[in-house]
Amino acid sequence: MTTLILIGGKSQRMGRDKATIERPDGILQIDWLARLAKLTGGEVFLSMRDDSAPPVDLPVVTDEVAGGGPLAALAAIHARKPDGPVLVLGCDLFLLDETTVTHLLSHRDPNRSATCFANRIDGRPEPLCAIYEVSGISQAAEALGRGDHCARRFLESLDPLVLELPHAAALDNANTPQELAECFAKLQHGVMPKIMHVLYFAKLRESRGLDEEQVETLACTPAGLYEELRFRHRLPLEIGSLRAARNGDFCTWDDLISDGDEIVFIPPVAGG
Repeated sequence: MTTLILIGGKSQRMGRDKATIERPDGILQIDWLARLAKLTGGEVFLSMRDDSAPPVDLPVVTDEVAGGGPLAALAAIHARKPDGPVLVLGCDLFLLDETTVTHLLSHRDPNRSATCFANRIDGRPEPLCAIYEVSGISQAAEALGRGDHCARRFLESLDPLVLELPHAAALDNANTPQELAECFAKLQHGVMPKIMHVLYFAKLRESRGLDEEQVETLACTPAGLYEELRFRHRLPLEIGSLRAARNGDFCTWDDLISDGDEIVFIPPVAGG
């Protein structure tokens, strides 16, 4: 089985190359993913959007469709390696571990077009830690030709085998500095369910349709909690436009939260 590590994103929201970020254990993210990729026993490739120098000594597959995202990467690796399945790993998966990859490999169904995990919040298939069989990955170029660049929608169209995650937070990704701090907090402090008392104001209250609620979360920081809620309820505001308070005091987005805390997310004042 071939493994394709996706490092072709521009990392604009992160502000730096995610592949070369140093993890809390001192290992670069790309080196960690390359180590996990070797669990397949097959070749490992990097997917890049151009011919710039790769951050690690692995063969490169370059996207042939500019702006095609993960589907362009799938089409490119299928053109390079058309006769076998491909394990795809996203570069932003800082919590991905050996247990999760091994579980995916051992539960693969080669008679389905793909095998993947369910997102822990909305239950939909996760496309960037998934095995694509030839029957599935061969359809990527056709989807691109139709102008459909959505990796999740493409995966859903393949009717994949969808597995439950052995570690619930393993596919929590990081595309911003706040999300990275949340992932690092999970790596350093563990992942434990917490019950939080959340208060909403102004535009968030209007969007959520309530003033407050008790929520169960795996988050370690206010940023992680807000991103969970934003994803689950499609909240309209980006984290950069908000402030957070913990138990009555303003806090930073990377402060640690505890079971039973009261967290308030404060939007900007209208007209201010």
